[in-house]
Amino acid sequence: MMLDKCKTRNAFTLIEMVVVMVLLGVVMSIATTMIMGLMYFSSTEIRLANRNMEVAALITLFRSDVRVASSAVIITNANKTMGLKLALLSGGQITYEVENGSFLRKTLEGKQHLMGVADVSFQLLNDGLLVELNCLDKSDSGRTKERTLSFRASLNGVRK
Repeated sequence: MMLDKCKTRNAFTLIEMVVVMVLLGVVMSIATTMIMGLMYFSSTEIRLANRNMEVAALITLFRSDVRVASSAVIITNANKTMGLKLALLSGGQITYEVENGSFLRKTLEGKQHLMGVADVSFQLLNDGLLVELNCLDKSDSGRTKERTLSFRASLNGVRK
């Protein structure tokens, strides 16, 4: 009988299998880390975009209210700005104020929560009003970041 010098392999060795499994584990851990980072980045960007849309809506609402106002009075208590009263040309009244960390708009129809703020200040200018909102933005990691938003609105009519 003649021995074949050619051996055929029908299976992988144990060492080859272990090496492939370790490499797959490394690739999977890198991929998982990258996917989690992208998901965190995406959620942060979505939250920031929502916050910016909320601020834009607030600015639009405030400016439209100020445009139809005949006068504005800043409400203060112990040299601290508490709010703003707008007397409308139609005879109504709108009040903006901070209550329990929330920026509110009060009309005859009721209260409307606009956004969470730490502090607010109003200044009467020759051509209208200047509003500064100190907002506290909370991140996923639990940290809070303070952000100051400033915007102007032109007052229609006489100022008080």
